[in-house]
Amino acid sequence: MTQPIRPSRIVLEAAGIFLGASAILFTLAPNAPFTKELGVCESGAARDVLAGNILLPHFIPGPIVHVPPLYWWIAAVCVHLLGWTELAFRLPALAPAALTCAIVYAWAASRLGREAALWSTVALFFGHFFLDAARQPRMDALLAMFVTAAVASLECAIVTRRRAWFAAAALAIGLGCLTKGILGIALPGCAIAFYLIVRGRFTQLFRLDLMAAFTVGLAIGLAWYVAGYEIAGSKFLRWQIGMNLWSRFIPAEAGGANYCVHPIWYFVPQIAGGLLPWSLYVPVLAIVLGARWRSALPEPVIYALCWFAAIFIFFSLSRGKCQVYILPAFPPLALLIGWVIAEVCADTVQPLQVSRLFGLGSFAVALGAAVIVAAALVVMTRGVPARLTITLHPTDRRFLEIFEALAATRHYGLLNWLVLSTLGTLIILVGVWRGTPGLQAFGVLIIAVAGSRFWFGVMNPALADRETLKLFAHEIMDVVPADARIGHIGIEDCDIYFYSPRPIEPVFRFQCGGQFPPYLVIRKERFDALPAAQRACLTPILSSDAVDSNGPRLLVHQAQLQQ
Repeated sequence: MTQPIRPSRIVLEAAGIFLGASAILFTLAPNAPFTKELGVCESGAARDVLAGNILLPHFIPGPIVHVPPLYWWIAAVCVHLLGWTELAFRLPALAPAALTCAIVYAWAASRLGREAALWSTVALFFGHFFLDAARQPRMDALLAMFVTAAVASLECAIVTRRRAWFAAAALAIGLGCLTKGILGIALPGCAIAFYLIVRGRFTQLFRLDLMAAFTVGLAIGLAWYVAGYEIAGSKFLRWQIGMNLWSRFIPAEAGGANYCVHPIWYFVPQIAGGLLPWSLYVPVLAIVLGARWRSALPEPVIYALCWFAAIFIFFSLSRGKCQVYILPAFPPLALLIGWVIAEVCADTVQPLQVSRLFGLGSFAVALGAAVIVAAALVVMTRGVPARLTITLHPTDRRFLEIFEALAATRHYGLLNWLVLSTLGTLIILVGVWRGTPGLQAFGVLIIAVAGSRFWFGVMNPALADRETLKLFAHEIMDVVPADARIGHIGIEDCDIYFYSPRPIEPVFRFQCGGQFPPYLVIRKERFDALPAAQRACLTPILSSDAVDSNGPRLLVHQAQLQQ
């Protein structure tokens, strides 16, 4: 263990981490247009909050929000300050992501030392899944921040017995409940309970200060449910708890919903892929944990391990397993990986196979980066093989088209990625040759930084520019009279709803002559599949480009609308 760091120094360094992470996030095209992001479908809730429906906002279009509305409250404030922009909706996820990094650094620095804290922070931040969630206009990054703050505060409270830490945990639990319901209290509760049980301290679960923290946090979260019940009655509770919580967790034979159903091992590859390249050090972590479990394993490491295991098991046991659910498990796993990197680099682990396995993981990163760089150079010099494009998914073909366009212009972002990835690969190889883990880890960091900036700062924004319906939404507004209603047959194209300054009504089971808006947006493939009698009363007046695999969208006019 390293010498303790002064709390004031940790606070200043954590603030620097927050500012640095925020600065990097703002270089990853936060103003890129929206396309198919799920959060865009929910953005209408912020519009409803601004309209005055604060306690029970509705998605516009759509039903009442399916979780407590803290995220949409924050988004509404951002919209009020910044306007109805992409940045306003990404900011409530970007800032919590940066704060999560600061919390991880502060806790690790105080418990495991500065080196472990730094590696934990970069392993978390420069992981694909975490950066992707940070750019999504949804509440998941906000929930991950509150869960991380709550679990870290609970550990500090147990160790120091200071009431301030229990108060911080209670506040984080309460705000987590206001972000995504019961998960705000269930995840920290599972983490601390699992740890105390593993350590044979079960009776501490019933200590008054710990129970008080959870009671206060629960009270904060329940305040919204009580207010919602007063306004909407039992129907509100059935929707919030029965439909959007309980039915997603329990099996189908017990009445569960058919939503994000995956096998129990689903999150294993999601975590392994989402934390690349750092997840290649997990085998090293497993060996070190196994070798030192009964002897010199630091207590904070045991805590982080129980923290990760509790959240992983919780979500794995649920029948509904959407990919983004597992995000709160990434901070503790990053802590464990950061700690083992620091331990190997400091040469505090004795078994020779550990350093060899660490070198093997580093070499795998270098090999993967070298293969990708070589493939990129082939595409730049010879183009994409025709056979390859035929077998690829349409989105992958678009990525290749974007890459070819960047290569043709020698785009700075592409050249920067190639140079840094090559540099990182060479540094890793030198580190492996010399048996220097610190040099290897530094090379992995360079590759991770280069890949993250290129993917989220160049490739993804370029794809969004090609696939967004933002331009088509503006064209619709230019064509449709200002006093005319507009509908959408279906509800899938959420970016049209987001970019429309006027309400667009969802239309289901369309029939000619019904009381539908005179102007309707419909996918061309759906229009072509309508019965001839229904197509006869619809006149196409505007068509979008085929921006994605769903083909063009049409603006049609219902010529025989009955008033």
